[in-house]
Amino acid sequence: MKSMITKNVLVAALATASIAFSPVAAQDMEVAGTEATAQDEGTELTDAPAEALPSCELHVFPTLEGQAMTTSMLSGFGIIGAVADAAANKDRNVSETEYLKEALGPRLQVEAMNRLDLVSLLKLDPSQIVFETPIADRDITTKAANRLSSSTAPCYVELIVTQNLYQKKAIYGRSLNNRFVFKDFREGKNKAKLVKGRGGNGLEHFPPKTTDETEAAEDELRTVFAANLTEFANGMTSRR
Repeated sequence: MKSMITKNVLVAALATASIAFSPVAAQDMEVAGTEATAQDEGTELTDAPAEALPSCELHVFPTLEGQAMTTSMLSGFGIIGAVADAAANKDRNVSETEYLKEALGPRLQVEAMNRLDLVSLLKLDPSQIVFETPIADRDITTKAANRLSSSTAPCYVELIVTQNLYQKKAIYGRSLNNRFVFKDFREGKNKAKLVKGRGGNGLEHFPPKTTDETEAAEDELRTVFAANLTEFANGMTSRR
């Protein structure tokens, strides 16, 4: 009798233990299943092919240049008047030249160009855009027909900024003028025909008269730079 009671107690204990541990086992199986699923999903993401970059390249060269020129009615009176005008505005032209170089330096030219869809503007096939280090030698930027980068891509073009000029004239007021060069090396060309052009639009706020106007004036300068590039591109692509 005692043996039968002991046996019944042992069976009950085992049954209780089985009930107590079964949820834990179920949780372990569930976690393992979740980890396996996560690993599978991770594998799928890792194995997904990366999107291929366009094979064509657009290399853009900003400029280090900047020039400011203020003239008055004196410039309309021949050489003597022009000399007198230049002397009267010498200090202003020097200070405004330095300001223009700072307010429309290479980094800010890139910022202005990033406001545009350069590939569409220049009527190009899908292209990688590469902003290059400016080249100071004007003989190279305005005359060289060879590539200015080390790229050997068969589908390759260059856009070069060659001039930033601020002008203030007695009759016409203030304006920003820019000159550009476009070079097309597509179809296996080793040397490109240089397509040169310009864009020019008026300014209302640059240079600022007070420090409170600085931000608006400098933003206007970059906006007009982008407008000048658009003007050049539209004129160039209409002739191609």
